Amino acid sequence: MHITWLGHSAFKIETKTPLRDDVTILINPYQTPKSDLPRNLKSDITLLTNGKENTITLSGEPFIIDGPGEYEVKGVMIYAVPIVTGEKDKQMIYHLETEALSLIYFGDFRGKLTDELVEKLGSFDILLIPCGNNQALSAKEAAEIVNQMEPRVVVPHSFNPPSRKDPFEAVDPFAKLLGQKEKEWLPKFKINKKDLPQEETKLILLEKT
Repeated sequence: MHITWLGHSAFKIETKTPLRDDVTILINPYQTPKSDLPRNLKSDITLLTNGKENTITLSGEPFIIDGPGEYEVKGVMIYAVPIVTGEKDKQMIYHLETEALSLIYFGDFRGKLTDELVEKLGSFDILLIPCGNNQALSAKEAAEIVNQMEPRVVVPHSFNPPSRKDPFEAVDPFAKLLGQKEKEWLPKFKINKKDLPQEETKLILLEKT
């Protein structure tokens, strides 16, 4: 599996499945004022946490998921779990299974996880989570969820990357709370089942592409 951060809450995930050699998944390709996303991107599957409005042009006729349910698309299992983050603000949390790896994605989530929701999301390996405050989790809130869910790998999003002025806080407080003193930035995260850390949670910091 290859994971690329496109900025803000947007990701591209590239995977291989038994039914299709290569599958590209886009998550939250929303065009916000400072997102700097390309005008269009091609994918096989697109996952949206906040509805279909304000997305970039999606080429390739992707299978779009923006509502709750269980989906099997091109050999990828996807579980969309609805949550309410405000009085009327509903969005999805996504649980993906592919290449014997399991990944959970939080979008603009705020607040705490209930035991019921943790049980519903199930066991997993990789967590994609916001940590930069500003309508998403703060560093402290995100770290508390990491400690609660105990993933093997954490990939943060919605933070202000180096040399940019995005409307978020830097990732440093979150990294510090997870015990990472030195930061290594990767252009892309490549992972398979056998390379997962076994005894600790590993923080992966991705450069915005």
